[in-house]
Amino acid sequence: MAMVCLCHGVNERRIRKEIEHGARTIEEVAHACRAGSCCLSCHPTIDALLAEHVSVAAVTVRRRFRFA
Repeated sequence: MAMVCLCHGVNERRIRKEIEHGARTIEEVAHACRAGSCCLSCHPTIDALLAEHVSVAAVTVRRRFRFA
């Protein structure tokens, strides 16, 4: 996995874990694992991971409620 937050040594796997456990904003990710709380250069990557999670969740919900 790629390193996302160099300041605090947080990789993509850890951020995805925090998102799966309920983090929905950069602030919530930062509170959970400190990623995004220092120089802010990782914010675009964290935003992308958050958006990806929302997209995947939306597709899952649509598949679950498909009507015949």
